[in-house]
Amino acid sequence: MTDPNQPPSYPASSSPAPGAGAPVAPPQQVNIAFWLYIVGAALSLLSLIVSLVTIGASRDAIQRQIESQGQQVPNGAVDAAVGIGITFAIVFGILYIAAYVLFAVFMRRGANWARIVLLVVTVLSLFGILDGFGLGAARVVVGVIATVLIFLKPANEYFAAVKASKAPRA
Repeated sequence: MTDPNQPPSYPASSSPAPGAGAPVAPPQQVNIAFWLYIVGAALSLLSLIVSLVTIGASRDAIQRQIESQGQQVPNGAVDAAVGIGITFAIVFGILYIAAYVLFAVFMRRGANWARIVLLVVTVLSLFGILDGFGLGAARVVVGVIATVLIFLKPANEYFAAVKASKAPRA
């Protein structure tokens, strides 16, 4: 007879739970691609910082252009517009960098959807290759190399193995 104060006991199982597989280690090229994506995120952060540091020169150029066109702008309007631009740049820059790193982490864990997202982001970044004071070009080159690495044969096998290890077993 069982004691009602004790939790029920179940026999130990020697087989893994359905859908559970042995962990699959990422190949070296996936690890290299991960770190290249991290370098790309760092370059994006550096580009954001450089942009923020040089915003004063941009503000002065905007003010001169408005004055050269003979238009009157209320005092502080240019400063307010620049302040709003800086705020948006900081918020969206940080969100972009955080998402980029997060996708790289999921890619390294074998998430194929993250690999596809990184491919799309890399392709879209080709349109901004000249942005960021030369840092944009460096970030794009790093991203392209990382993206090529995650679509070569050992990486494809890794993503397939991770997917197979998560598939329910019959």
